[in-house]
Amino acid sequence: MEEFELRNQILLGEDSTRQFKREPSADAKMAGEIVAFANSGGGRIFIGVEKDGTIAGLTGEEAEKVGEDMAKVAWDSVRPPFSILSKSIPTGDGIVVVIEIPDGASKPYCDNKGVYWVKNGPDKRRVQSPEELARLFQSGEKLYAESQVVAASTLEDFDHERFKRFYETKYSETPPSRSEEREAYQRTLENLELVDSGRVTVAGLLLFGKRLPVLLPEMKMDAIWFQGSERASSEWHDQRTITGTLAEQYDEGMGFLKRWNARVQGEGSFNQTGRLKVPETVFEELLVNALIHRDYFIKDSIKVFIFDDRIEIRSPGKLPNSLTVNQIRRGVRRSRNVLLASFAPDLLHFRGIGSGIVRALKAWPSLSWVNDAESEEVMVTIELTPTAPTA
Repeated sequence: MEEFELRNQILLGEDSTRQFKREPSADAKMAGEIVAFANSGGGRIFIGVEKDGTIAGLTGEEAEKVGEDMAKVAWDSVRPPFSILSKSIPTGDGIVVVIEIPDGASKPYCDNKGVYWVKNGPDKRRVQSPEELARLFQSGEKLYAESQVVAASTLEDFDHERFKRFYETKYSETPPSRSEEREAYQRTLENLELVDSGRVTVAGLLLFGKRLPVLLPEMKMDAIWFQGSERASSEWHDQRTITGTLAEQYDEGMGFLKRWNARVQGEGSFNQTGRLKVPETVFEELLVNALIHRDYFIKDSIKVFIFDDRIEIRSPGKLPNSLTVNQIRRGVRRSRNVLLASFAPDLLHFRGIGSGIVRALKAWPSLSWVNDAESEEVMVTIELTPTAPTA
């Protein structure tokens, strides 16, 4: 980075990826800054720059000491130890030291007091809730929501007949008998991570569960067909709360979208079929991806919002494992819920190889994604005034 690029970066101001400091703070505070960046996608600290963007500058000796001190803080006061890069940029107003903090590869990080930090705009914020801490561990692939046991569940909340049909179809054999080979049957369920110690896991309930509105009340889908193009509208054509297993949510969600798809053509009532406006494969791929890849640590529903000019599908959780929107459009796939993704091809219209989004884009090019890291939500928008779909 040279002076011209440096000044352009400073002109952008502070945000969740850039922070200005006249001089380093105490070691403990700087450790928290490094931890926050490492847990939140990485960023840069510009030392020698006032909060208003004015370059105060450092001397050569000061710049050298800053680089050494920051490297020591990252290694000695961050857990696990972290490596940073520093570069001294000479300017007409003095030297600015740019500390490069990459996105952490061993998340979550904490300071030497065991405190976890994340970025909150230009500032940092202490992680306090167990749910947010669990999501941090999930981002480092050290904890998975789908494998967590639902404490209020029992084996009576597991649909054993549905599992038996699935097992026979997938493996071409009958599972151990629940009544006659109880231990072997229990071991089969545990090996598949569907139950643990007499309780059903999140994945077990989402795939083969009963009483989901009671046991997993937030893991549902809210579908609304609004009148007009504004979410603030208090009037709608139809509204549904869709609960149940992933397969049940998928079927009912697809039914909601297909009924809208038929009615907008003016061919009958909301409950009658008609010629499709948006190719069905677009809904299939986007709905399945929302169900399989959402963050199940976040207690919120998937949202399907239909407006006059667009359809929005909003999924709780930002994109996992450094995945980007551009990679999604190219068919790159990284699973947050590995277990659900492994079962999905046998229970849903899910192939799991990343080609579904490519097919959806080919059928309807006017698709766009927003990865809102601050709100922890991914939104895909189907524009209803697109260029003509390809054949």
